[in-house]
Parts: sequence; C-alpha cells; structure tokens
Amino acid sequence: MSEEHKMTKQDKLVLGVTLAAIFGGVFLLGFIGLIINLSS
Repeated sequence: MSEEHKMTKQDKLVLGVTLAAIFGGVFLLGFIGLIINLSS
C-alpha cells in the first residue's frame, strides 16, 4: 500500500457508490423477503 492516505474525489465517489450498492442490495433483499413472508 502506498504511503499516501489522501482520498481523491474519485475515491470518495467510488466508495460512496460501493457502500450505497451494498446497503441498497441488502435492504432490497430484506424488503423482498418481508413481502414474501407477509403475502404467503
């Protein structure tokens, strides 16, 4: 790993998109599971 720990704007964008995708995916799966459980 490099000595510099500065985050560029692109790094922050990529990190934000990644976290949003993970959170959104988990939320979506949980929401779908909830709907399936309530409807059956």
